[in-house]
Amino acid sequence: MKCSVSKTARLLIALMLIASLLTACGKNGNQSTPAASEPTATEVPATPTATEVPSTPTPTPNPLDSMTLKEKYKDDFMIGMAMPVSVINNAAFKDVIVGNFNSLTFENETKPDAVLRKEECQKGLPDTYTEPVINLSVIARSMQFAKENGIKVRFHTLIWHSQTPSWFFTEDYTPNGTRVSRDVMLKRMESYIRQVMTYMEENYPGQIYCYDVVNEAIDPPHGDAAGMRKDSLWYEVIGPDFMNYAFEYARKYAPEGVDLYYNDYNCYSKSQQIIECLRPIKEAGNIDGIGMQSHISTTDNVDRQIRGTAAKFTAEGYKVQLTELDIGQATSGKNGEEVQAMKYAVLFKKMQQAKQNGTVDIDCITIWGLYDGISWRREETPLLYRFDGSKLVKKRAWYGAMQDPEIKAVEY
Repeated sequence: MKCSVSKTARLLIALMLIASLLTACGKNGNQSTPAASEPTATEVPATPTATEVPSTPTPTPNPLDSMTLKEKYKDDFMIGMAMPVSVINNAAFKDVIVGNFNSLTFENETKPDAVLRKEECQKGLPDTYTEPVINLSVIARSMQFAKENGIKVRFHTLIWHSQTPSWFFTEDYTPNGTRVSRDVMLKRMESYIRQVMTYMEENYPGQIYCYDVVNEAIDPPHGDAAGMRKDSLWYEVIGPDFMNYAFEYARKYAPEGVDLYYNDYNCYSKSQQIIECLRPIKEAGNIDGIGMQSHISTTDNVDRQIRGTAAKFTAEGYKVQLTELDIGQATSGKNGEEVQAMKYAVLFKKMQQAKQNGTVDIDCITIWGLYDGISWRREETPLLYRFDGSKLVKKRAWYGAMQDPEIKAVEY
């Protein structure tokens, strides 16, 4: 049977098809047009790469700050410091002292005027006539500090024209008394040296590794024909051979292995006179080394004044120490500090090289003081540290002594 579709039915079917198409468009019509609230790819800020992020430099710690002076030169020579007793009263100094130095010198506590006792000498006469009374108790705290921290001590000084009281040379131990004879003074000298050395060894065995037996006895501009200083009571009362006796007595009473030194300033200007005056003492086997004080300035020449002179003494068979090193600034400010650091760098570099190549037999370099404020040359700020009121601060000079590669080791 033939089936036919009415006009009305066809219309209904058409309407249904149109509705279906409209529904489909409503579901998918926004896929090609982004929503207004969503930025396009070109509108999204780019995430910066690692190379594009601005860098903030992080300061690199100086590797030298993890080292100390005595560690730096442990294979070459000791590093010493002149220590007034006051510095051990400040706990803030201990780490610096113990960390950097393995030799100590007491600035004044072991000089004759600090050791001799006038009233006891006077009251004890006649028994004390050739046996002067001494007292070394003032160094007890310093020696204990050295012992507790494993630091050796160089004794400065036994015989010196300065800081030796004039009353020590008189009959009744009074400043205006009559001078004693040569023979009496030789006995007092021997007694003094014997008592000091015996006391130190009995009370502090093994801590003293060397003695400055005689200090500053040679002064050519004001000396005798040989260069011996004449403005000295030792010279006036005993004679020019007093130094020979001092070393003879020192060798007699010094413990085995303890070195005996002659110590002086401006050695470069009188090196030959020093050698000649010490020759009979050297031939007698009573001296081991020469101490060069080395109070210099940034304008001085290290190679000529220090290294060259030390090499000359070494060639004569002596050990050498720089016993009182400080380098005064000839100019102030940052430039002055940099030149000072360079001078310290030159000095330590040349002495280390000379020790390593065998031209200088150097045993120790002693800095004459801990920080500028207590230096006898404080106006020239000559040392390695400054004190800021709460702690010690390393100066550029310290880095120079450590031979920091950033500090030029050159002289002007």
